[in-house]
Amino acid sequence: MPDYKQTTATATTWQRCNQIVIDNPRNGAPSVRFDEETVTTLAIGEEIRHQVGTLSLPFDPAQTIPLRDPASGELTGQESSYGMAYVLLYSAYMAAAQARDAAAAPAPQNQPIV
Repeated sequence: MPDYKQTTATATTWQRCNQIVIDNPRNGAPSVRFDEETVTTLAIGEEIRHQVGTLSLPFDPAQTIPLRDPASGELTGQESSYGMAYVLLYSAYMAAAQARDAAAAPAPQNQPIV
């Protein structure tokens, strides 16, 4: 007996990193965690996502990273380091925090001239 409303569908499945967590404790060793999921796209347009695990590693600023084009996945022939990623993310945070603080700052008041 077939299952109720049973259908057969064509699908494409791949694995991806859906979240990166950088733990930067004040008095501890930093670490990086990559959370992974599988994504299945059915021919009917529906998408199914499942968490599949994590990949964790200690933060080593000297460790090199071969750079890839995010659109194609191809190696670019260049490399960077986790240290440069730290500089980039620190700078992104500081720019965002300063923009937030500037937007929240009271407007300067006109001072009467004496």
